[in-house]
Amino acid sequence: MPTPPAIEPLTVESLLSWRLVVAGRLVRTMADANLNAQAGGAPALGALLRLADEDGISQAELARRQRVESPSMCRMVDRLEREGLVGRERDLDDRRVIRVRITRDGRAAAEAGREAVAELEERAFSALNAAERQTLAALLGRLLAGLPETGAAP
Repeated sequence: MPTPPAIEPLTVESLLSWRLVVAGRLVRTMADANLNAQAGGAPALGALLRLADEDGISQAELARRQRVESPSMCRMVDRLEREGLVGRERDLDDRRVIRVRITRDGRAAAEAGREAVAELEERAFSALNAAERQTLAALLGRLLAGLPETGAAP
């Protein structure tokens, strides 16, 4: 199998990991600025959107899907619960499992947040056409699938 050509010269700007980190940081800054008023900010909004799509998943599964550590998700759900956006309940079959349920207010916040996220996506990725966005989404999906769930060293 032939060796792929190297990126020459090797500079910080030529590193894909550097580009990904910087792009991620800049999009995160945009998200924080634009979504701060939405249900506790971008990370909490992500959890609410997942629950709006699949209500009642376990807190552990929610953490896994959001790719955050369980204690971080616990604190986030604590905050969302205090705000009346979600509720917790024990699983009937396995009392060790805690299910997270979105409330009516949480669903309304998720829908308002979904609109704000759509606007953010449009601004953040305006330099790409629809086909390029699909390609980027597919490539990032493959990249994420190959990485450890919470960023720990493989």
